[in-house]
Amino acid sequence: MLVEKNEAGGKSVFLSAGDSLAKIPKTHRDLLTPRIQEVFADPEEHFRRVADACPFSKMAAWLRALMSEGAWVLALHRGKPATWTEAGFLWFSESVYGAEITPAKEEIPSTIPSVLRKYYSLVDGVRWMDFGSAGGLNGCGEHTPLTEFSHYKFHGADIDPAKAFIFGWSPCGDMLIYTTDDRGGWVCHENGKVHLLGTIKDTIQWVYAELLANRCPEFDYS
Repeated sequence: MLVEKNEAGGKSVFLSAGDSLAKIPKTHRDLLTPRIQEVFADPEEHFRRVADACPFSKMAAWLRALMSEGAWVLALHRGKPATWTEAGFLWFSESVYGAEITPAKEEIPSTIPSVLRKYYSLVDGVRWMDFGSAGGLNGCGEHTPLTEFSHYKFHGADIDPAKAFIFGWSPCGDMLIYTTDDRGGWVCHENGKVHLLGTIKDTIQWVYAELLANRCPEFDYS
């Protein structure tokens, strides 16, 4: 077991296969949910099953690439404030871009589009940057309305900000969005330019194609 300071101003606990869950510090013990304990028993088998059930081909291929190397740790994070927490399985790879995956939650909001409900039945948050840093796909309960960024003058692709939601970020703060009429893509954090990638499924596929190609998913400024 390893305990380190994190980018969120708190501490993270990392456990490998064979580490005792009973030795987790009291400060992080509440993050050890029954779901996390269940997956910790055999993360590779759990995420192989996720890959087998996955209708997103790029995501399934990425998961299988991670499972083929089998390099993981359980990560339990607490930042400042102490209510800022996250728990997931951090996967390392020499062939694809690694990330930390939080197992799917039992309850998924009924208000999000059906393709996202299917996606979140597989995993919750997927973060390819350190805890406390931007870079990843948010969990199912962390979709921010684009209208909260009303200081931007959105341009480029024509979208209605009132019907668009942020569900991911690049390391520099560009926003991955989806709309209620089944479109998805990027919004530039510098000037509000909207660049669509296609449908929500196309956007999910694009993200995992980048990870599969060992690249960090980012807005293409060229």
